Amino acid sequence: MWYGTNKKRLQGAEPRRQVVLGLGSSHGDDQFGWTVIDELMQGDASDSLRKIRSPIDIVTWLDVDADIHIVDAVVGLPANVSLWRLDFANPDHRAQIQTIPAQGTHNLDLYEVLLIAESLGKSTDQVVLWLGRAETLEPIQSISPITRVAVGVCSTALKRRLQAS
Repeated sequence: MWYGTNKKRLQGAEPRRQVVLGLGSSHGDDQFGWTVIDELMQGDASDSLRKIRSPIDIVTWLDVDADIHIVDAVVGLPANVSLWRLDFANPDHRAQIQTIPAQGTHNLDLYEVLLIAESLGKSTDQVVLWLGRAETLEPIQSISPITRVAVGVCSTALKRRLQAS
């Protein structure tokens, strides 16, 4: 079992709290983060699940002593990928994040917000990004079938992660 995102947990140590932030809006596939939160709320961890509208809202959660899982929709994932799980503390994962075109409905890029947080002295070592495939971010559209598949994959993986901690 892992402690945080990149450190082994000590024997007998208390498990770290897990917080899941679903970033989203009502614009088509941008509902991904919120829909994952809705599915996870059917379990036991509802006190650690939050829906947020703007990446800047993440900054306040970085003060919490917990692993922070950020769930967001992304246009531009590689063709055969429905979900990317990236540890922000991992330099190779940061490089992968930078290959995704910044496009969204939040007016702020998630990667840039995490860099701003670091410049403010906030730790991002505990941040894990769960990025689901998005096709369209049009207002008042339903979530697409391909993004619905990504919701299922992400929800299942996050449930396992939350149960293991």
